[in-house]
Amino acid sequence: MSSALSARLVRGWGSFTIPCTHQGQTLLHFPSTNSAAHKPAQKDVARLSSLLNDDVWAFTNCRVEAPGRAVAEIDWFFYNTVTGVLMVSEWKRFPQAVALAADTGQPWLLGNGTGVPNPIEQVSGQLDVVRAVIRRSVLKPHFSGFNEPELRLAQCVYCPQIDSATVMERFRFGRVYGTLENLASVVQTLTSPSPLLLHDDGDRLPLARTLCALFRCSISSEVEAKLHTAQAETPPTRASVVKRISEIHREIAKLHRELSHLTLLAEQSVEPEFGIDGQVNEKSARPKPMGVQSVAHIPAPPARAAPAPVSSAAVLTPAGASERLKNLERMKAHLTREFTNVNGSADAAKAALGKAWVAVLRDPALHGKNGISLAVFGSAATPLVKAKHESVRKLVGMQLAKWCLLHANQSGLKAVAVPGNPSNIRLR
Repeated sequence: MSSALSARLVRGWGSFTIPCTHQGQTLLHFPSTNSAAHKPAQKDVARLSSLLNDDVWAFTNCRVEAPGRAVAEIDWFFYNTVTGVLMVSEWKRFPQAVALAADTGQPWLLGNGTGVPNPIEQVSGQLDVVRAVIRRSVLKPHFSGFNEPELRLAQCVYCPQIDSATVMERFRFGRVYGTLENLASVVQTLTSPSPLLLHDDGDRLPLARTLCALFRCSISSEVEAKLHTAQAETPPTRASVVKRISEIHREIAKLHRELSHLTLLAEQSVEPEFGIDGQVNEKSARPKPMGVQSVAHIPAPPARAAPAPVSSAAVLTPAGASERLKNLERMKAHLTREFTNVNGSADAAKAALGKAWVAVLRDPALHGKNGISLAVFGSAATPLVKAKHESVRKLVGMQLAKWCLLHANQSGLKAVAVPGNPSNIRLR
């Protein structure tokens, strides 16, 4: 496999773009030792072997036992040694096409209206057993120093009766695939916020033997020979590259939190100094320079100059700061959800911003007595937009206040500016 890795960083589970030229290096398959176990179709094994390289291990028809839990029978278990991702995969075949693939709590429906047990619920139960076994028997001997609570396992369902006509609900956990090509693509490229990576490629064979013993799988002499020579064939820096990418994920999240805090501290001065695009209004924030005058031309102050009254709206009290922080975090949650997997396209970013704004408008927790603050919304949106599109205003092509009103009305929500405070919006 080429040592050049280009990564697309996304929040949480992400993906790599990995140039893949197998050059004869195929998936490492560890079949079940149980002669009575159902065997995977040879054509499926051959197809996955042509799509995946030998950085991916596949254990099939496993039986996994953990104390206090029922034995889990797992169709396919994948381990990607480059990305550090573990994945439990349930394979299902039905006599008819799947009409509805529902989330947990509901059965799936076939084309003839028949309900079948939900495969996502099955794989979720298997995941718990595998996680317990990995924590008990794998982490300490093979991944010393790994923080046990950070262990993450992916889950998915492969069903060839899933096609473009299938209605797919939004799944809270796991993914569903209808083709081996889609499944292989995810197995090859999925990344984890806490990857399980070996310290040295020479540790591959001992780990493979441990997993085979736990999953009741066998290791062929051909696979064993490949693992013996893996250290010489594989660039030694791949694991460190993936580990560094995971660290960058955490650093970016930390910087976002710090930025939010600093933004609120800055806003604790006079609020109108912040524009509704989430940026400082320099004209109002910068003091006007006094021209050069002679002392004789400077008027004397009044004898009893009383201080000008300070508007209560211009001072951000501790309670107000706390409320703005809560609003900022809620808005960031809406924005982050919509911007997940958005590429560098301006149209995609603008569409995500629009969906997030509608979600903010429909969030009752954000409708305070002064309406929804566009300054806070602009501050929350700026970190997600600025990297690719310079500013929120440039992305939407107009003042944020105008765009927010237009987009709200186009979405069927009647929004108006708050009288006396045009940087806030409320619904009629």
